[in-house]
Amino acid sequence: MRRMWGRLGGQLGLACIGGGFLVIGIGWNGAAGIDFVSGQMPYLLSGAALGLGLILLGAALLIVQNSRRDRAVVESQLRELNLTLTRLANAVAGVPAGGNGRGERVALGRSSFHRQDCRLAAGKGLPLSTVDAAIAEGLTPCRVCHPEELETVSVRR
Repeated sequence: MRRMWGRLGGQLGLACIGGGFLVIGIGWNGAAGIDFVSGQMPYLLSGAALGLGLILLGAALLIVQNSRRDRAVVESQLRELNLTLTRLANAVAGVPAGGNGRGERVALGRSSFHRQDCRLAAGKGLPLSTVDAAIAEGLTPCRVCHPEELETVSVRR
């Protein structure tokens, strides 16, 4: 529902601009039918004032819509940058590969983490981190490769 109202601002702005030009045209047409200046003035003033007001309102709606869209893009990029920096910090501070326990390296996806040999993560160039770091980020274990079992596998060795 909110997304629909968000898009409506731009469409409403374009409709206001079109309506403004239409009102100016109607005022001009009304003034063209009268041959004395004092009779033309009410048409020109009312058509121009209302039309110009509608055009300015439509332009303001378009500007607000564009700034909202730009803000959403910037917020998305900042979220992605924050996630990347968190992953980088976890990778730098993490246990080196081949460690034991929950220090095993896993591939981090957008919402889940995978074993390095998981078929869902293969060839995607996903960043590596530890199981603990992945859980701390709020990622869920993959349902195909079950990387949460790395702890029990490492303990059995």
